[in-house]
Amino acid sequence: MIITVPVDFPDSALAAEVLDDLGRVEEELATTAHPGDELLTEASRHLIAAGGKRFRAMLVLLAAQFGDRRDPRVIQAAVAIELTHLATLFHDDVMDEALVRRGSDSVNSRWGNSVAILTGDFLFAQASRILADLGPQAVRLQAQTFTRLVTGQMAETVGPRPGQDQLDFYMQVITEKTGSLIATSGQFGALFSGAPGQ
Repeated sequence: MIITVPVDFPDSALAAEVLDDLGRVEEELATTAHPGDELLTEASRHLIAAGGKRFRAMLVLLAAQFGDRRDPRVIQAAVAIELTHLATLFHDDVMDEALVRRGSDSVNSRWGNSVAILTGDFLFAQASRILADLGPQAVRLQAQTFTRLVTGQMAETVGPRPGQDQLDFYMQVITEKTGSLIATSGQFGALFSGAPGQ
């Protein structure tokens, strides 16, 4: 459960709005991670319950401040972004053979790699379902973002090419693997709130 906004805002009214909206995102995450299958539900909710800053969801909400932040699509877009991020964490933990995530056993260490991969896939599917309801522009943007995420992960997995500048390589990886989803968070908030210029 979100009890504080993960950033200090000088504007208390803005902080209260973001906190309220993050609470709605959190409720939707819990609902969306309940597919009916007992193990899939437990594994999906395991990482959600471990908490997190919900940074990407918060960026969706902040970008929506430039339009109609109360448009219900904004919360749905924030949930889809957070589901996508969570799904990448399930897959990352398998690749990294991580034992712990956010202070709890990682899903792969608790239930095995197959369950972790399938749970990540389920969360990607849930994000895709939400975005399909938001329209083709959302699906297109998510597909482009997912391509960048995978490209960044592949680059990190393979490592720099011979002679490639280490700093350039690092910047490429974080731009694709991390920055792409952060950028999409802002785009979704602006898009679904009807912010000017969209």
